[in-house]
Amino acid sequence: MLVAGIAVLVTACSGGGGDNTAGDTGDSTSDTSATTESGPKHTQFADFPGQELVTTEPGLDLGMRVKAIDAAWTPELAGVSAEAGRRYLAVYVAVTGELADRGVQEAKIQYLQLRYDNVGGENCDPYTPDEVPQYCFSEAYPASDLRSEIADNTWRGEDWQADSLLGRDIERGETAIGVVGFNLADSENITNPQLCGPTKDQSTPEFNEFPCVPIPKPDGSRN
Repeated sequence: MLVAGIAVLVTACSGGGGDNTAGDTGDSTSDTSATTESGPKHTQFADFPGQELVTTEPGLDLGMRVKAIDAAWTPELAGVSAEAGRRYLAVYVAVTGELADRGVQEAKIQYLQLRYDNVGGENCDPYTPDEVPQYCFSEAYPASDLRSEIADNTWRGEDWQADSLLGRDIERGETAIGVVGFNLADSENITNPQLCGPTKDQSTPEFNEFPCVPIPKPDGSRN
């Protein structure tokens, strides 16, 4: 009887220990999942929607890939105010190196341009003063610096600064964010706006030859 009692006691203790172990494991797993948090999201260049523009600053051999990821009307951009009766069309861009296996030195976006349909039928091309062109163009000013730490959908609230002439190095595979502004009259009909830029093969001011990509529909009011 004494041996049987000891056997029952050992069996009961062993079973209880197994239950406690399982309970501890479950509690630990639950605590880990409860404390796991996701940080800010930084979309890589290839994952942004939209068409890309491969553009090269005049005089350089290695260019950049650019996507227009957002657009908005604003009276002030990068610390520069537009004059009365005008607004900036702010176009936010994602930028990476032209080639996946190398970076870009002194990258900048100030040479990008805006193209839109000449629906007013006016002469808006300073390079062909005797013709009424199909498109009108606007050069970027201000153009911001490029930053790689900008989280998704926070770029409009960023404290942007106008870019210096030196630009910024972009590492291999890095995605950077920036913004270019185009100073346009509130009364001007901006139809079919597109972002354009020179290439190695076409770097002269004949804007009609530059490749262009559509920009997102701008948010905000022009009044």
